[in-house]
Amino acid sequence: MSSLHSQQEQKALMPEFSRSHEEVNALLGYLQEISDLAALGALADWDQNTALPEEAGDVRGAQLATLRGVLHERWTAPELGRLIARLEKVVEHEPFTDADRALVREARREHEKATRLPRSLVEEMARVEAASFEAWRRAREQNDFASFAPWLSRTVALQREVADRYGYRETRYDALLDLFEPDLTVRKLDALFAPVREVSLSLLKRIQESGRNIDASCLYGHFPVAQQDALCKRLLEALGYNFKRGGLAHSPHPFTTSFGSPVDVRLTIHPQENFIASAVMATIHEGGHALYEQGCAFTLLRTPLAGGASMGVHESQSRLWENYIGSSEPFWQGHFHLLRAAFPEHFATIDAATFSRALNKVEPSLIRIEADEVTYNLHIIIRYELERELINGELAVESLPRLWNARYREYLGIEPDSDTNGVLQDVHWTSGFGYFPSYTLGNLYAAQIYYTLRQTFADFDERLAGGDTSFILDWLRQHMYIYGMIYLPEDLIQRVTGEMPDARYFARYLNEKFGRLYELTN
Repeated sequence: MSSLHSQQEQKALMPEFSRSHEEVNALLGYLQEISDLAALGALADWDQNTALPEEAGDVRGAQLATLRGVLHERWTAPELGRLIARLEKVVEHEPFTDADRALVREARREHEKATRLPRSLVEEMARVEAASFEAWRRAREQNDFASFAPWLSRTVALQREVADRYGYRETRYDALLDLFEPDLTVRKLDALFAPVREVSLSLLKRIQESGRNIDASCLYGHFPVAQQDALCKRLLEALGYNFKRGGLAHSPHPFTTSFGSPVDVRLTIHPQENFIASAVMATIHEGGHALYEQGCAFTLLRTPLAGGASMGVHESQSRLWENYIGSSEPFWQGHFHLLRAAFPEHFATIDAATFSRALNKVEPSLIRIEADEVTYNLHIIIRYELERELINGELAVESLPRLWNARYREYLGIEPDSDTNGVLQDVHWTSGFGYFPSYTLGNLYAAQIYYTLRQTFADFDERLAGGDTSFILDWLRQHMYIYGMIYLPEDLIQRVTGEMPDARYFARYLNEKFGRLYELTN
């Protein structure tokens, strides 16, 4: 695996565009306008999730439809296609840079996809997405899947049309996977998911048969939201998140978004007054996304290359910070004073070891974002299987609650007590399909990056226990974050770790960590 580059090497690796080249400059100017418009769309989405008045959903849908229609015109413009074609003839040669080549590659990818969709479809998708979000929010609050089902059916129909227009080799779902992870297919994904399913189910069975239990009662109590907010802000600051270039808010489902990475990257949480882990771990998870975006090179600002290499790579950073780092005992040895300062009475007789063990309690549960690491990917596999079947026309929307509950019985041995805690818990299906597999890909990538970090820093745990995470962030910025979307996922993982993506690291991590916690024998 790779080791730290020298400072001179790092300076040489800073991504730069060939701004002296007339046509590179022309493409940059064109794509900067598109990026600005997309940022305004992201701002409108942020507002809808965090502050939109109850009766403003329809007008927001119309506004987003107009904006996405304008974006569609920009992406499909014939002059853009001609500019891309001219650059493709020369960009692979000197003196063009990796950033130049990536800019042309991503411009081609987006231009070709956009030209396959009519503007009317793009605008309709925006209207349906905004209305679907409002319907989902109400349905979730009222435990009423039936009221959401017509909107979900409309989204499914639109996504099928999108997939058919994009084209695919084997299954319609392949076209949607490619939107989030270039060149990913059901065939590839099934091969990756099979060992993940195996290790998750096997380890869960071993833990349950061991009869050992972890007491997680310290995670429950009375935690006023205002104090949780203050704690979460201090945690983010400790991780290295820059509030001068971001912000923290509440939403029904935690998320991170950017209106211009690295200078405006914001995140949300959804605190529960009786359960501290929900907000704390969502903060570290979303903070991982945000650190990635804030670490992007300023030279990529206002271009399509500013941000993560893919959704799977992005999830590698949220999962790396949340689980591999943020749920570990050394991390809480270094940061437990923040919890005690926020809730002194509750944590007066609790120590970092007890708290971190509680965070890692393995127990099948209904809520994905609160699931332990052993069972988490089973939540993802359930969603992947259901949405793949939906898109490929193998099941009807109306049957989702029944099938959702049946898969939870099969994989996790439990059944949701309501649709709110079951099929309605995630916001993702209001906007489309193909994203959920990114979470498990992220876990696989994160394990490989984690072992690279541990090999690079022999005193990894000692530095964490001393409250230092800056060495991790600095290394990730230098080796990964600054490059944004310049390198494709497999290429980036190889640059960061010295190896192609390998699922064995994830199995090793799970077995080592939870074998130790639960004192399992081989």
